[in-house]
Amino acid sequence: MDKLYVEKIASDYYTRDGYDHVMRVANYVKENPVIPSYIKDCCETLAIMHDLLEDTEYEINNLSNTYFRKCLLLLTKPQNMNYIDYIKQIRENAIIYPEAYWVKLADMKDHLTQTETLTDKLKEKYLAALPYLL
Repeated sequence: MDKLYVEKIASDYYTRDGYDHVMRVANYVKENPVIPSYIKDCCETLAIMHDLLEDTEYEINNLSNTYFRKCLLLLTKPQNMNYIDYIKQIRENAIIYPEAYWVKLADMKDHLTQTETLTDKLKEKYLAALPYLL
């Protein structure tokens, strides 16, 4: 998927804060030397799109790539699932969908480093889930 096209989608659908968040996550992915180079572009694209289904009116029907669609769905927490189970699901699928795994790690890193918006409740949530991802 073309990165400029994805960035346009992101700017059209996300709020300013949401856009800033996904771009930081994409940058974390880009700078992570542990992520294999052959999946890095996909990880960056997925990072930019990772909150679309959960936080915007974006429709999954717009995606034709089945593998990418599955990664995006894996990163979208179902409303009826608790956060720990959601994280376990990403970890359990890390071999098949490593891009989703790497993006989730970068997403958690971003949430935990944004101290001006990190409440004690959110901090507890992410720190309790992190061992299940690692």
